[in-house]
Amino acid sequence: MKLKSQRLGWALLLMWLLLTSLLLFRFGQTDYGEFDPKLQLQQYPKQLPALLSLSGAGANQTVLLHVLDPTCRCTALAENHLQQLQPTFAAQPHLLQKSLTIEQLQAAGIEVPATPLLIMIRNKQLIYSGPYASGPACSVNDSLLDAVLQQRISTPGSWLNSETAACRCLNQGPPAA
Repeated sequence: MKLKSQRLGWALLLMWLLLTSLLLFRFGQTDYGEFDPKLQLQQYPKQLPALLSLSGAGANQTVLLHVLDPTCRCTALAENHLQQLQPTFAAQPHLLQKSLTIEQLQAAGIEVPATPLLIMIRNKQLIYSGPYASGPACSVNDSLLDAVLQQRISTPGSWLNSETAACRCLNQGPPAA
């Protein structure tokens, strides 16, 4: 009898571990992965006039456009990331920040592949568009925003960061009418 109850206990433990692992994998796969699998960010340089209009960016200014979806689990991680970078932002005298909704970008003809999305414009040039950080936790340790803002990452043109694996909620586009 004792052997039978031990086997039952082990079987229940094994089933619990298997189900827990499966659920964690499923939830992880919905919010973590390639930021822009359809490469929609590649259209952003062509849409610079609309982005400039939405940003209000002037000469000698750096504007961070934050596109956050309150229904996305990753938004809380991105907001925490932004809080931790406040000293960096304070040290940038010409830095402006603006929050936009998915709907505002779509109304301007700009596709939003996923959120949380960061768009950086410096001196009326598109510098960066993509996730705040690489990795599943949108951590300051994996920050792309900090590196681009402090110009530790330099590219010859716009960095349209589509392929980074990050915490993101894919945008399914406007609802069908």
